[in-house]
Amino acid sequence: MATIRGEQGSVQFDAAGATNATIVGTRSWSLTTTKETLDTSVHGDTFRSFVGSMISGSGTVELVYDPDATGQAGFLEDVLTTADPADATFELFTTGSVSGTDSISFAGIITDMEISSNVGDLVVVSCNFITSGTITGNLE
Repeated sequence: MATIRGEQGSVQFDAAGATNATIVGTRSWSLTTTKETLDTSVHGDTFRSFVGSMISGSGTVELVYDPDATGQAGFLEDVLTTADPADATFELFTTGSVSGTDSISFAGIITDMEISSNVGDLVVVSCNFITSGTITGNLE
């Protein structure tokens, strides 16, 4: 059994859905996917039955802020896009950064961004997002 350490993960992003670039300074990421269910039980059934329905996702990316780091500015400023068409593309990697390998990819919208600066600490940025459309899992 292989052991995967969090330090092996990374995030790639592109605000316009063109070519993703690695977000330098990624500290952590999380993704939660949810599948709704529909009750298909009928009169006379003794037990309820269900089918899967709509799937959605949301999550967070946390960065150590560096104004010169590749990819950070576009990622952080995407929250300022009004009437966002959800054309930003994300790819979250458990290991490495080879597109389509050990990753989850989707289009999405950054819904909020928080930046904090404390004396004696690193400046840390946290961005929350929601998925829009298909979520593709390439976990191996």
